[in-house]
Amino acid sequence: MVCWEVAVTLVYPVKKPTIKIAGAAVLASLAVVMQVLPPLFVTPWFMRIDLVAVPWVLCWLVFGFDAALLSLLISVPLVGVLGPFAGGWVGATMKSVASIWMFAVPALFAWRMGGTKSFVLNKRVYVVASVVALLVRALVTVVFNFYFALPVFFKMTSEDIIQFFDFSQSFLGLSLGLAGFGAFVGEVVFWNTAQGMIDIYAAYIIGFVVQRRMPVTANE
Repeated sequence: MVCWEVAVTLVYPVKKPTIKIAGAAVLASLAVVMQVLPPLFVTPWFMRIDLVAVPWVLCWLVFGFDAALLSLLISVPLVGVLGPFAGGWVGATMKSVASIWMFAVPALFAWRMGGTKSFVLNKRVYVVASVVALLVRALVTVVFNFYFALPVFFKMTSEDIIQFFDFSQSFLGLSLGLAGFGAFVGEVVFWNTAQGMIDIYAAYIIGFVVQRRMPVTANE
């Protein structure tokens, strides 16, 4: 019955909270499945490159911001403990504070444009919103990694972090000649940009197809 209601919602713009909750729950489950699967890549400092946040962004595109936020909150506790390189509560916190901007920033642009459908169909605006979201994500993850994730998870001081990325641990440090704090910033920004692009554009491809073919609840 729930699956039928979700299917009907994709055809008719029904604004039922129960439909949004059901959609959020389904996509939260999908995010957990993505977490259990092996990551696409793992950095030397154990950041996972994966598809976990794609269902959250897709949830926003289809069901709206409130549903996407609910989907994140439902699934993120399990994201912290399941699958390889889960990272516990530190990993769950970092995944949340990094990924939320992938739909929060575009949601603000969509609100200003009068609806998600108009936003998704305007590729130029979507790209601009994506760039802003990636910039915000980069800034947030640099700060949180330096002052929270690495100190708490690895018990590293500021000096330890800089030394870690200064000696053969940084992809960018080796390829671009960055060193010290610059290597740390470059590494965090590079991989979070890569992850963010996967999150937002994989969801965009799916959401674009859905939005173009049929009205959805997020188009309010």
